[in-house]
Amino acid sequence: MPGFDVIAQGVDPRWVRELRMFALQYEEERHKVRASWIPDSVDDETWFELYLTATSVEQDIALI
Repeated sequence: MPGFDVIAQGVDPRWVRELRMFALQYEEERHKVRASWIPDSVDDETWFELYLTATSVEQDIALI
């Protein structure tokens, strides 16, 4: 995609870094919220299944 390459090269690298940092911070916050819904008393396998369910529910809500 030569058009994309031209656009990507013309983008200010500082803006790209700021956007990347924002996305990482946002995802870290979402992880904290998802993890907070899961009780500490569950085993690792159940925790992971509940985390995936929380992620799926969050995505479904976002689609609505």
